[in-house]
Amino acid sequence: MHPKIYGREHIVFLLVFFILAFFSWCLIKKYAKSERVKNIIIKIVALGLLASILCNRIAIFAKNLQWNRLIPNSFCGMDSLVLSLALLFGKKNNAILHFVVYVAFVGGLGTIFYPTFIDTYTSFFNPITFSGMLHHALSFYLCVVVQLVGWFKPDYHKWKNLLIGFLAYITLGAFLIYVLDVSTAFYINEPMIEGTSFTIWIIAPVFAVGYVIYMLCYELITRKIAMKKDANEHSFNLIMKTIKSDYKI
Repeated sequence: MHPKIYGREHIVFLLVFFILAFFSWCLIKKYAKSERVKNIIIKIVALGLLASILCNRIAIFAKNLQWNRLIPNSFCGMDSLVLSLALLFGKKNNAILHFVVYVAFVGGLGTIFYPTFIDTYTSFFNPITFSGMLHHALSFYLCVVVQLVGWFKPDYHKWKNLLIGFLAYITLGAFLIYVLDVSTAFYINEPMIEGTSFTIWIIAPVFAVGYVIYMLCYELITRKIAMKKDANEHSFNLIMKTIKSDYKI
């Protein structure tokens, strides 16, 4: 029997992943204080993500014996590759992160909750299926970690990075389809979910609106927190000034 979306295997995977992810996020937030520890965590998880996406592409190649299938032809697959490399070899808060973190977060989270490929093979532990679930989960997990440890900070001034990254993916997708003869890539000529009209030409505008809403909320919240912090510091300084004045310290 093929595994199903929200079948037994899928539900167990979600439970195990989110329980482990939640507790590890709490531990990282509480104990990862030094830059050295933060860097080690980032590198280890990024290495795991790189290994999982490479295993996924090799498993796909082994089944089809087509070398062009080694190149990720989906947003999530390319996100996992780009995110892992950007964290392994790039600097903190580098330009690539201001594209790939947003896309990987949405794609990773969306896919582990609705993995359209999960019923392709008879076993959930088929190398293609399991490595596919794993790299999506790790990419989402890593997007949270980089913000917990301060390796990435959202910045609306860098919206152009998102546009450049998107155009790079679409260009690669066109190259894969029309030059390397890959049947489909980056949802350019087929929908993300079969039977719908969710091609990239529908998904991209929706994502752009979501990005704008997210950045507005992020800016409002961060500015409110900063104002509250400044107000508390100002009150503290006034109190200390009063104490010094009263007791002539």
